[in-house]
Amino acid sequence: MQIECSFPPAVTRVFRVRALRPLILPRPQSHSLIAPLAYLILPNLPLLLMQHVLSLVPHGYINVECLLIGLISLFLPRVIIFLLLAIEITGAIAYAICYSFQFTFGELLTSAHFTGALPLDRKVEIAGAILLVTSVAAIVAFAVPRPRSRWSAVGCILALIIFVNVIDALDGQNPYSPKDVILVSRRVTVCPWLTLAVRGHFFSSVDVRSLSSQDKGMESASAHAVKSLTALPASAHPNVVLVVVESWGLLKDAVLAKPLTAPYNDSQLTAVYQVSYGSVPFDGLTVPGEVRELCHSHLGFGVFRASLSEADACLPEMFRARGYQTHAVHGYMGAMFQRDQWYKRIGFATASFEPDLHRDGLPGCPGAFPGICDSSIPPWIGDHLLANSDDAPQFVYWVTLNSHIPVPVHPHLPGDSTCASQPDLSSSDALCSWFRLVFAVHQSIRDLALRPTTRPTVFVLVGDHAPPFATPQLRDKFSDTVVPFIVLTPRRLLQPGKDLQVENASPVHKLSADARRPVAEQPHGSGE
Repeated sequence: MQIECSFPPAVTRVFRVRALRPLILPRPQSHSLIAPLAYLILPNLPLLLMQHVLSLVPHGYINVECLLIGLISLFLPRVIIFLLLAIEITGAIAYAICYSFQFTFGELLTSAHFTGALPLDRKVEIAGAILLVTSVAAIVAFAVPRPRSRWSAVGCILALIIFVNVIDALDGQNPYSPKDVILVSRRVTVCPWLTLAVRGHFFSSVDVRSLSSQDKGMESASAHAVKSLTALPASAHPNVVLVVVESWGLLKDAVLAKPLTAPYNDSQLTAVYQVSYGSVPFDGLTVPGEVRELCHSHLGFGVFRASLSEADACLPEMFRARGYQTHAVHGYMGAMFQRDQWYKRIGFATASFEPDLHRDGLPGCPGAFPGICDSSIPPWIGDHLLANSDDAPQFVYWVTLNSHIPVPVHPHLPGDSTCASQPDLSSSDALCSWFRLVFAVHQSIRDLALRPTTRPTVFVLVGDHAPPFATPQLRDKFSDTVVPFIVLTPRRLLQPGKDLQVENASPVHKLSADARRPVAEQPHGSGE
């Protein structure tokens, strides 16, 4: 049996209005603190995640620009707020990358052109970051309810902005000055887009002053070594191997630094080579470090557009003009940072990248950029390049790969007890892995140098930049102004009883003797 109920028309209209009220009335309003807290916390979530994924260093914690967007969100349509938040969160991640790896924003945009050359897992991370930024911006813009009292919320946000800026001011910082933007590493506030603009202006002015100066060159380890080679007899044309070691920074603590380059203490090596040590200034990351050593120049990413005269001044072209065969080696794809193009432009006749080395049977290793294992490349250089130096001397250039930060926790290396004997290494997986990877490069170069060749070979090893570890504690273990270099000069090239003098950097770039000499004095003289 069915029972039908009917209501008067007036009652039915009341129920319909109540059912439709969420759709036709404004969103419910909330307490005045809800919006300020939402704009204080939620937009920072993508950056916190990316800091973990990309090993980024925080440069301030409270995004003042997000709070300002929260302020104007009380008066503007939500769609506009969504767009502003998406731009702001993206800018915060971009600034964190620029600060952590010392990019300018222009250099970051240049690097973004090579996204296609990144490994698949990095592409997935980028796609995930885009989705996360969009989602958080949408949640904050469309889901956070309006406060019951708009002006109370305005007062809360303004009070919070003033409070956090006062904390920085009492700490002696001006987060809007060029000096603090560049140097201060610990502060409360951050304004990503404003800071990017200030940094961009600062670096542009530095570039203008550098280009307007009469001396446009830059100190480099290769320049010191090549200058020293001019003291050799005219008939001597040794092979030259230049190695730029990824993230090999100058450790301040000699207790850590000495074992890192211990392979060059080998008595067999010092019997046939003079081992010299020094340091040179650096700026930027790997490409600027490469250009510093290959062209003795501040060009940095400008090498992509180098003029003919700038390219002719680089080492490969200089060696080629002297009858050398020139060859570049790198364990990753040549398309990354256009190395397959600008290497040729500055004078390399041939180049071998990951696909070429893989075809020759060299194994692959994991890392930030998975590619050929560094330790397998020196034997390949010995077999394929230095072994063919009877007819013409060789200039071989190799930029390493595996020690790129972030390093894998378990690198593909033989097991050893290196880290167990050093408390600083055993307490940090990241520092331990970095140490072992750089140490493996030095071991492999030591082994290559001891191989018999018909033509003597000069080896120059130099860091590109300090390792950009995610924590300030690890970064503080390295000089932030200079990187180390080592030169191995065959003793048969030297005059009897006389060492070849390899000049070090100018005094303003030197550290303490212990920090600058990562290896104990060699029994045959270091030649510093």
